[in-house]
Amino acid sequence: MDRRDFLLRTGAFLALFSGGSSALAAKPKPKPKQRGYQRSNHPLVPFVPGSWTIAILPDVQNYATWYPGLLQLQTRWILDNKDERNIAYVLQNGDLTNRNSKIEWQRTSRGLGLLDGKVPYAIVPGNHDYDGRGGATTRDTKINDYFPTSRFKDWPTFGGTMEPGRIENNYHLFEAGGRKWIVIGLEWAPRDKSLEWADGLLIKYADRKAIVFTHAYLYFDSSRLDWVKKGASQRCNPHRYKTPGPVNDGEEIWQKVLRKHANVFMAMNGHVHYKRDGFGFQVSRGDHGNLVNEMLVDYQEEPVGGGAWMRLLEFLPDGKTVQARSYSPLYDDYMTDPENQFTMKIQ
Repeated sequence: MDRRDFLLRTGAFLALFSGGSSALAAKPKPKPKQRGYQRSNHPLVPFVPGSWTIAILPDVQNYATWYPGLLQLQTRWILDNKDERNIAYVLQNGDLTNRNSKIEWQRTSRGLGLLDGKVPYAIVPGNHDYDGRGGATTRDTKINDYFPTSRFKDWPTFGGTMEPGRIENNYHLFEAGGRKWIVIGLEWAPRDKSLEWADGLLIKYADRKAIVFTHAYLYFDSSRLDWVKKGASQRCNPHRYKTPGPVNDGEEIWQKVLRKHANVFMAMNGHVHYKRDGFGFQVSRGDHGNLVNEMLVDYQEEPVGGGAWMRLLEFLPDGKTVQARSYSPLYDDYMTDPENQFTMKIQ
């Protein structure tokens, strides 16, 4: 039995890794068995020495509920590889929990906490991080109890938040690959005032390449979530929820903010998953002719709550190319199909 098979067959014990005996006691009825990832015949593109990396940990909600050890497996891998891969930032694009419960927040806080003071990270809430068991029927969330702004305020890369003492809308400033960067995290179904805040940041920091991430933006058919044109046919559109408004979906975020700014390089989200298809990518052109890479990544339909898969964005030394790949420290393997291994360009 190889390492991957052993870890998969003993996956239930990973709950003990951070949850103790209470983790098994709190474990809900197991989810139905799911089909594992499929190896691809596409060759693995090797890591290019001299690159720097952003690691993306999307939709970790199932780890918070069933397999808290998997989040720690991911963050420990990031720590072990932060120097070799030159990991500059970690982004978590929402659904840190399944039910906005205390035990789930404790587990997620513990898992991401391994990075505190070592590798900076940014988070945003997803619909499951509010009251309503995923329905986000209110904007009440425990995220600020476990990720208060005081946890981030002393980081040299932490820019600030839209609202004092609330982490839901936040931004980060750092330098990597000879460039200045700004990362802007937007709440689930961002309100108009959140978009106005982001718009102001993109103007203020026009000299920085910008990555904007939120929980719901792109659909799995690689088109933006667009309630006006597509309505309920896009099953994950924020307008389908009862979240107090005003609410903005992907197309509205694009039209109101992103398309207007020449420094926007990427928009990224999770949230969308259907029959194991949680991937999407398209390139749009902004009003200034700049290319905006729009990416959906969500592994939660994979076995073992998501299989510890993460998206690695490797910014090559040429300063023009970004290599996207999907890696799991549980499998110690990569997905190399075109949805999980591809390149994008920086203008």
